[in-house]
Amino acid sequence: MMETERTGTPPEKLHQDGSESAKSILQHKVVLNAMLFICVPSFLCIAALLALFIYARLRGIPFNPYIDGLILLFIVLILFVSVKINISFYRHMQKSIMIPLQQLSLAAHAIQYGNFNIVVDHYSHDEIGEVCNAFRTMQLYLKNSIAERAMAMTSRKIVFSGIAHDLRTPLTTIMGYTEALQLGMAKTPEKKQQYLASIASCADDLSRLIDELSLYNKLSTSRVICHPRPANFGSVIRNFINEDRQYLDTRNVTITYDIDDSLIAMIDEKEFQRVVFNLLSNTIKYREKDSSNIRISIRKNGSYAEFSFKDDGPGVPQDKLPHIFEAFYRTDEARSRTSNGSGLGLAIVAEIITAHKGRYHALCDGGLQIIFDIPLAEGSSEE
Repeated sequence: MMETERTGTPPEKLHQDGSESAKSILQHKVVLNAMLFICVPSFLCIAALLALFIYARLRGIPFNPYIDGLILLFIVLILFVSVKINISFYRHMQKSIMIPLQQLSLAAHAIQYGNFNIVVDHYSHDEIGEVCNAFRTMQLYLKNSIAERAMAMTSRKIVFSGIAHDLRTPLTTIMGYTEALQLGMAKTPEKKQQYLASIASCADDLSRLIDELSLYNKLSTSRVICHPRPANFGSVIRNFINEDRQYLDTRNVTITYDIDDSLIAMIDEKEFQRVVFNLLSNTIKYREKDSSNIRISIRKNGSYAEFSFKDDGPGVPQDKLPHIFEAFYRTDEARSRTSNGSGLGLAIVAEIITAHKGRYHALCDGGLQIIFDIPLAEGSSEE
């Protein structure tokens, strides 16, 4: 029964009890310190004066109103000064120690129940002030950590929801066509071949999605670290695209360049190749016509090389531009146009650019424009 009552005690009551208990203990300690350091010496001094006065009477020393009056006046003065010092000492202790420690106690109790809003507003340059500063720093750190953890949990739920959706779609198709083949619904060799081709295509989609998930997981947890080295940015981009020239020609993709070939940037060529491939894939995947015109420009922007990739596709609504680099994010228009997108392409791009210590953003002006700023090699930023 006692355990049940203790467990059911409201947090506010526990906070109050803890604060009152701390206050009582501190008050006792302050009073004890005052008695030890002020009252006891004062009382000893008074006792010594009284003993001297009594001793003089016992020895038969005649009464001297002047001297005895001074002794009594001195005793009264000592009592008065002692009381004043005790009051001042108590007020100082209460302001500089008791109140801050009460606030610390209350705030610490509140943190146990997830309340980080109790204010510790004592500021000073002594040890108590340092403790309060350290406590406020810890309080803010814990509050931010819990908020970040909550956001991460929400983000993880969204990511898992996206993973489930993107895996389920091709898997459902494979199961449907497999069942159709098992039931003999493919009456002609052509129909059977069509079903098998669809199964193979969906299996490829699953394999690609799993690869992208694996890469994104490694990048987002910093298990893949880029190793940028000085390289001619323009040459690197041209070499990547020339390697895929045959594929791009079959997809009717035309690329024009506006490149400053003198820029030497810090690039991990292997990782950056995936950046270019994902940008090209996105353009082809989400276009509304059979051909694409892409313009790639590289120019100097302070200590960065600014890389711009612009296509002539449908673009992205302005209010959704800030989200296109998020994992599994696809606009409603993109979802209605294609089922092949995993929603990871630009998220992977963003992680790779971040690993290069670069910056990224997107614009929409007659098509989607992706812009990266990649750090120039040392010495390249000088005019």
